Amino acid sequence: MAERRRLPVIQSPPPASDGGAGDDEIEPRPPWHWIGFGTVATFAAWLPLAYGAQAFARSIVVSRFGQSPTREEVDLAFAAMSAEERFRWTASQTLPHVLAFGLAAFGGGYLVGRFGTGTAVKHAAASGVVTSLVALFVSWRVLAEGGVAALVSVVVPLVVAVAFAAWGGRVGVRRRDGKPAEKEKPPPSPA
Repeated sequence: MAERRRLPVIQSPPPASDGGAGDDEIEPRPPWHWIGFGTVATFAAWLPLAYGAQAFARSIVVSRFGQSPTREEVDLAFAAMSAEERFRWTASQTLPHVLAFGLAAFGGGYLVGRFGTGTAVKHAAASGVVTSLVALFVSWRVLAEGGVAALVSVVVPLVVAVAFAAWGGRVGVRRRDGKPAEKEKPPPSPA
């Protein structure tokens, strides 16, 4: 049987760098580039998570009102609820989406912290700020209406995105630097 032939291109070592203008060496990206990567990653992760959150919230509506409730049925039931019931209902419809956004921001922040060369937690948090600003720009109608809903729609995404992205960035930076996850120190033993 004939000896196996190998391609010489794959076997050859890379050419020596002469430091000239034709250098093919790739420079590491500056840290601010990773803010954009974290923003895109957050949106990419947020889409399927938001789909799941909406499916969960919809299942709660269906369990309470049936398969196809009218707007009037829901409004009448909401008006008849006590303040505590309204709070629980609003939380059951809102928290899945807040958690989905938080998990996506964590993932975007982790990407920035783990794979970004020269990045820090502040770059991951900045990707959270940019993500929330883009989300607010897309939902400008809520802001135009004003009132408490506008304030909540500005503050909650900003706080959630920045906090979770910074947390993800912190975990990512620790992993990149080879440090183990933070563990609680045991209390000192009495002597």
